[in-house]
Amino acid sequence: MTPSQLNTIAKKVAKAYSNHSGMATLPIVYLVMLIMDYQGDRARNTAIALLPPLIVGIALLLPNLVIKRIVIKALDSRPDDKPGDRLTRILMMPRTIEISMVPFVTLGVGLYVGLPALYYGTSLWAVPWAMVDVLLLVLLIWLQVRLALEKEVRPYALEEFHGHPEATLKGGGLLWPRQRWYLPYAFGLFVANTLAISATVVGKKAYGTFTEVRTQLLADGSVKSMEISQFLDILQKAVDELTVSVGIPLGLLGAFLLLNAALSAWRIAQHQSEAARCVQEAMQALASGSPKLPDWISTDEVGDLALATAQAFEQLRAFSESLGESAHNLRRSAEQLGSSTTRQTEVLTLQATALQETQVTTQEIKETSTLAAQKAEDILRKTEKADEISRMGQSAIEYSLNSIQEIGTQVREMARQIKSLEERARQIGNITTTVKDLADQSNMLALNAAIEAVRSGEHGKGFGVVAREIRSLADQSIKATTRVREILLDISSAIRTSVSMMEKGTERVETSIVQVREFGTRIQELAGIVRDNASSVRQITAAVTQQNSGIVQIVQAVTQLSTMMDQTMEQLRASDEALTVVHGVAEQVTGFVGNYSWVDKNQTTPEPSAQG
Repeated sequence: MTPSQLNTIAKKVAKAYSNHSGMATLPIVYLVMLIMDYQGDRARNTAIALLPPLIVGIALLLPNLVIKRIVIKALDSRPDDKPGDRLTRILMMPRTIEISMVPFVTLGVGLYVGLPALYYGTSLWAVPWAMVDVLLLVLLIWLQVRLALEKEVRPYALEEFHGHPEATLKGGGLLWPRQRWYLPYAFGLFVANTLAISATVVGKKAYGTFTEVRTQLLADGSVKSMEISQFLDILQKAVDELTVSVGIPLGLLGAFLLLNAALSAWRIAQHQSEAARCVQEAMQALASGSPKLPDWISTDEVGDLALATAQAFEQLRAFSESLGESAHNLRRSAEQLGSSTTRQTEVLTLQATALQETQVTTQEIKETSTLAAQKAEDILRKTEKADEISRMGQSAIEYSLNSIQEIGTQVREMARQIKSLEERARQIGNITTTVKDLADQSNMLALNAAIEAVRSGEHGKGFGVVAREIRSLADQSIKATTRVREILLDISSAIRTSVSMMEKGTERVETSIVQVREFGTRIQELAGIVRDNASSVRQITAAVTQQNSGIVQIVQAVTQLSTMMDQTMEQLRASDEALTVVHGVAEQVTGFVGNYSWVDKNQTTPEPSAQG
């Protein structure tokens, strides 16, 4: 608060104090006058001389300064204040002001009674007597003053209370009124005032009457010589005068005490009634769904109830906010989970469809893999057979290569033999030529012999036959020789052709040998490839077999996944039902919490009612 605001509040509190404590001025002055036993000019002069300065100085100026200091000290915020410290100071303010006024009242009464006593030379015993009686009367009047001051500072106390409802108050002692001792204290004040005022009035008047009777009796000369009837008359007259003189003060002061006690009791009852009503309204507001903090705070047990109610409300508000936030989070989580479950259901539906397709595909792959395994086994068998055939082919090639090499050797040998045969045929041709020459010569000789036989006649007929035979043989020989020559020529031509063919065949055999060797090399390479293929086919067969086993496992896993997918879909449907229930519960909790519009801590507290 600003200094100007604090000053304004201090003025309001001082004004309330002056308005409610001013009603005690006349009864106090009257009571003091009875105690001082001043009448006439003395009473009037004392009142004119002392009342104005005492009222202005001690009843107005000093109390206003003290009240201002107490109010500023109580309402000012301090840096080291903890929650509840400022509220404690505010609640202690009325009682602090009340106790702070005791020295001023005592000083005022002492001056008002003591100075005239010194001036007029009367007894000073009236000073403590007046102090006690006036202080008791002021304390009784201040029962209402304290309630008025509490009413003035209650809005600021409520503002602090609503700002820190969780605070714990630390007040105690005489500055912290409690019903368990304050009500007996108020009743004791009323009884004490009754006794003190009665004792004062009756005692003062009785003492005056006793003094007057004593003076009267002593004035007659001798008490012993006084007749009883005269004494009784004097005593009766004194009693009558005492009754008359005591009746008016007792009636006035008793009426004032009774009125003040009744008014104090009524205001205390109104104070308690308003406190109970504020707590009741807070409870009813809680029950109606729009809770608010109690518009009451005090130092008594009802204040404790209001403080406990506020703390309970604060805990309930925190719990409600936490519950509301949890409900909102639960609803958001349920909505998110519902959306996620919907998306998950869609995804799982797609996955289930894909899984079914995968199951069909894996079944086809299984069949294909089984067929591939069978084909791989067939290929392996064929590959092994091809490997065996390649080995046999390699052996056959080697054998063929050896055979061709031997054939080449034989062909070369045949070529050599044919060349030798051609030489022999040439030699036979030469021999044939010689035989032909011999045949020609024999033919010539046979011809000459025939001629000679003819010449010899009969004696030469036998010789002529021989000559004819020889000639015939010679012709045959010529023919045979010619035929042999022709044959030899054919043989020579055939031999030359054979030799040429042999040479070409030898070349071809050499070429074939080279090709066969190359083919053998290729066959070896092919055999190596076949062996490698056989090894690869074995590995492929093993891999296909393992793949087939893996595919069987995959089929089993896919089947299990399909079963699990069905179970998951069932669980998702159950989760959807649970989410519907959770969402409904969250809506109910949110609606329940939403019905409780908790009062903000920082809201401005309304002015309390005029009661109390």
